[in-house]
Amino acid sequence: MAGGMLAAAADSTLWYRQPAANWNEALPIGNGRLGAMVFGGVAQEHLQLNEDTIWAGEKRDRSNPDGNPQAVAEIRKLLFAGKVKEAEALAQRTMIAVPDRMPQYQPLGDLRIAFTDHAAVPIKDVQDYRRELNIDTAIARVTYRVGGARCTREVFSTAVDQAIVIRLECSEPGRISFRATMDREMDAKARGFGFGVILEGEAIPRDQRHAREPKVGVKFQGVLTVVPEGGLIRLYGNEVAVVGANAATLFITASTSFRPRDTTAPKKSYAQLRADHVADYQKLFRRVELNLGGVASNLPTDERLKRVSEGHADPQLMALYFQFGRYLLIASSRPGTMAATLQGIWNDKLDPSWDSKYTININTEMNYWHAETTSLSELAGPLFDLVDAARENGRAVAKKLYGARGFVMHHNTDIWGDAVPIDGVRSGVWPMGGAWLSLHFWD
Repeated sequence: MAGGMLAAAADSTLWYRQPAANWNEALPIGNGRLGAMVFGGVAQEHLQLNEDTIWAGEKRDRSNPDGNPQAVAEIRKLLFAGKVKEAEALAQRTMIAVPDRMPQYQPLGDLRIAFTDHAAVPIKDVQDYRRELNIDTAIARVTYRVGGARCTREVFSTAVDQAIVIRLECSEPGRISFRATMDREMDAKARGFGFGVILEGEAIPRDQRHAREPKVGVKFQGVLTVVPEGGLIRLYGNEVAVVGANAATLFITASTSFRPRDTTAPKKSYAQLRADHVADYQKLFRRVELNLGGVASNLPTDERLKRVSEGHADPQLMALYFQFGRYLLIASSRPGTMAATLQGIWNDKLDPSWDSKYTININTEMNYWHAETTSLSELAGPLFDLVDAARENGRAVAKKLYGARGFVMHHNTDIWGDAVPIDGVRSGVWPMGGAWLSLHFWD
């Protein structure tokens, strides 16, 4: 069922009885540009952070200087003669880019919150713990009871106000105490300012980290702003400390040299921030409802998955899985943002698998297959923008390498729309990336 503003599906929440033990168990949030994985610890909260333009490289010409239509013609002649090894060697020498790799998509860093009044609490004294992601509201939530007080934590990434928002509340006044900072594995440094922290760095390419004059990457700045309600707030070096607050709101904003933005924290009340975020998100999410029948389950999501793997039917889990796919596209691709990378906007590694770039021999296309079929058409806009950005490069490569009109893209591209064949002949000599992506325009 699609069209209009539909009621929320009955089963729209992923939930768990324990914090995330690793990155893959954390819960993803995003506004198309700013993403985070929320771990949900009790004594410590950890948000792994991403911004969609942090790439370890720069716009540059990687065209092979020996590439030309005559070399391609000779490669074809060798292939038709059955001389595959000779053809591969010539293609490697004349077609593959120099250098032969593209930049990586890299993380912004990490937010770490240590709850100082929980540090000495034994885990057995933490009751009614629940970690959840409501995909009808796009809000991650953690609740538990400690010493008679009920603690609540809400986290969301708002497209309206371009910030990640963390709300800390407790049923008893004066119970919010914590220390917060940001850091990154390398190539960045945090410093305190006012009642916040600034993390500044540069996404250095992997092969340039130890170079005497390294090629530059995208420079970035992440800003943590803390707004307590009651209590005391202090700055200790690169940490913000809050003691005895009734509640607190934390904001993460970010800017990069690729796409500078305002990093001022929103001035709205938390209630208004939340309401605006939910209304904006639900205009997209609530267009589609899927009901596969079955009985609503009261089990955590990980236990439901285990039961399904053992052969138990759970139609509502399948509907939740379908809607989770729509949620991820909304969270990683919005009009005006970059297209979703290999991992959307969720990547915790400086050297990620397949560089977390745009793998356009299927992965990028797969990210967007459900845009048109599940009533999220405008979210394909960033994909079209990516192809538009690559067209000029693609025309140059088509002419230089193949002596052809039009534009060409190979099996990968990056934020600058690079169009050259990379990596090696077994994967790189595949000139169909632009053609395949053009089918999205046709559809």
